Amino acid sequence: MKLTITIQLDEESSQLVKTSLTHLSKRINDLTEGFEKTDVSFKESTGIDPKPVAVSAKPAAKKPAAKKRSRPRKSNLNTVLKTIKKHKDGINFKELQKETGLTGKQISDNAYRLKKGNKIKKTERGMFVPV
Repeated sequence: MKLTITIQLDEESSQLVKTSLTHLSKRINDLTEGFEKTDVSFKESTGIDPKPVAVSAKPAAKKPAAKKRSRPRKSNLNTVLKTIKKHKDGINFKELQKETGLTGKQISDNAYRLKKGNKIKKTERGMFVPV
């Protein structure tokens, strides 16, 4: 294969391109010579037939993916419950958030679970009170 490209360049750029292309051409020639020198030969069969391999109808079962260990909910749940129990008269949402360091969503979710489990109740004034 032969490729001809005509580009007008200044003297310095022309020399740089020529040098690069010459180097590339030499590398390609070296690679093709290496392939031509490679001797590929196959041995004759020794007369021994390979053992037949049993093929099952079912594909091999995949191992179940390892479950990621998530942070246990009990720690946040217990943190919220213990904080509410410290305040016998009740604690509001903002104070609970400050004392526990949890986000609003975490407190809401855990307070819902605690109310559902009859561990706490929420007063009309928005206070969480231990049961």
